[in-house]
Amino acid sequence: MKDLTQRTLRLDLFRCSLNGILEVGFNVFVILVAIRFLDASQGYKSVLAAGSAFGFFLMPWTVRACSIFNKPVTHIAGIIMAICSLALLSCSQVKSIVPYTVFLVIAQISLSQMPGLMIHVYSSNYKSNKRGQNISWNFIFASVVGMVFTYYFGLFLDSNGGQYHYLFWGMGLAAFFASVALFLMPSSEVKPSRSGSNLFGGLTFIWKDRLFGRMLFGWMLMGLGVIMTIPLRIEYMVGNGGIGISNREVAIIVVVYSFAGVLTSRAWGKLFDRVSFVPYRISLNIFLFSSVLIFFLSTNFWGLLIGSTLAGVANGGASIAWSLWVTKLAPSGLEAEYMGAHVFMTGVRGACAPFVGYSILGILGFEGMAYFSCSLIFVSGLIFLTVVKSPRLMA
Repeated sequence: MKDLTQRTLRLDLFRCSLNGILEVGFNVFVILVAIRFLDASQGYKSVLAAGSAFGFFLMPWTVRACSIFNKPVTHIAGIIMAICSLALLSCSQVKSIVPYTVFLVIAQISLSQMPGLMIHVYSSNYKSNKRGQNISWNFIFASVVGMVFTYYFGLFLDSNGGQYHYLFWGMGLAAFFASVALFLMPSSEVKPSRSGSNLFGGLTFIWKDRLFGRMLFGWMLMGLGVIMTIPLRIEYMVGNGGIGISNREVAIIVVVYSFAGVLTSRAWGKLFDRVSFVPYRISLNIFLFSSVLIFFLSTNFWGLLIGSTLAGVANGGASIAWSLWVTKLAPSGLEAEYMGAHVFMTGVRGACAPFVGYSILGILGFEGMAYFSCSLIFVSGLIFLTVVKSPRLMA
């Protein structure tokens, strides 16, 4: 077991380091390029921001397909990451918004299948009292690589104008080597679905398991409130009606955001392994609530920096919670199916959130949008409190 764990950890750290490039590319530079170099409309920006969410919709059926193919789950994940690489390399050859959007959505759909597949690897290859700590190293490595990539590519764009196609060469190569790492990673096959031939697969647990369903509802409100602000943060920093800071300043803010996550993720990982889940989740909500208010009520670079720092602290624990929380309540052997349902619901809110965010922005402005976001985060915390005493969520 020790050798299995160590090999999995080493390969996954390499994969997640490459994911650091992909994540900041999709979350920051894809939207920034669309705004500054391709004159994208609100519709295209919303689609680009929701690309991963479209992939999340497929997760329950991706898990089902894995059980049908009866192949090691990391081999299937490796094939999907190869598709992501091909789409990104293709994107480096286009110069108009339509093919740009198509290739990037394909790439994001592919990348978004990884969490639901990797939960099977983590639940099989890591001991339950070490999962949070092991996963925290993934986010540290991803954040460090993402910080370096963000800072230097921000400087590159400031000095080289429209040479943004190099971004997609870098992302495409990162996805390719991540695919190789997945093929080398040990894993077992996904067991046949316990939900039988039901078309909805693992989604049936949303209404069969009332605790799971209530948690997902609270997560839905919190996620909607947070995700809707992600593209609007870039809009607020560089778009019309925002503060209008430079690419270099955007890069600094993103680096500080990532660094805050690096500094705190180990502590969050240890807490995840040792404390009840609901207090853990509510603590994250408090940081998210504060970060949204401070960021969008700020009128200068330093306010943006403080808001991003708080968001980074929250992300250090939120990424761990999102990736592993189903292991706290899913019956043994059903982790992948519960995760599939969780990822699907993430897709629902992720697909809606950018459109909701831009719509509210048009009506209420940045300040009103921030208050709306915070209200959703607050209500979700109240829902989580209703299940605080559930024995299934205890450490």
